[in-house]
Amino acid sequence: NGGPGSPAFLYVAERHLGTLTQPIQGWMGAEDPFLMGPSYVPAAGIRRFLSGTPAIVGMLALADMVELVAEAGIDAIRDKSVGLTDHVLEIADELLVPVGVEVASPRVAELRGGHVTLNHPLMREATAALWERDVIPDYRDPYGLRIGLSPLSTSYAEVRSGLESVRDVLAGLTG
Repeated sequence: NGGPGSPAFLYVAERHLGTLTQPIQGWMGAEDPFLMGPSYVPAAGIRRFLSGTPAIVGMLALADMVELVAEAGIDAIRDKSVGLTDHVLEIADELLVPVGVEVASPRVAELRGGHVTLNHPLMREATAALWERDVIPDYRDPYGLRIGLSPLSTSYAEVRSGLESVRDVLAGLTG
């Protein structure tokens, strides 16, 4: 959940390293990054997927996050993620399904990641209104509201409050 300048990560299976190319070529991914020649020759191996200058500010913040993840532990983070997404499903069934919202994500925790998608024909309009209320979901065509949950910083109370806002906004849109 970053944006421009945020760290990003990529995994490429070794068998694909020689055939895949980076669509955003930059000097750090070049065979000779300091040549700055008239043509681009990608580096061998995974380094070919680097683009430009590393985002130093983002990398500094990343160091603290890596420590936090290590302290919390992956299993505890996944447990909280499952708890949060289960909570979304429970509240969606309680508050949103009665107003025409369909849960699009798998209900089985092992089949879903750390987000839940809720569908309703007015979700595009609802998303704009939710942003005005400082509820920040993602919209997915054709009519999905993607609720992304960060286990290290999202509380169960915030989930309920956000979904109550979804209900209220949809009620206002449907009159």
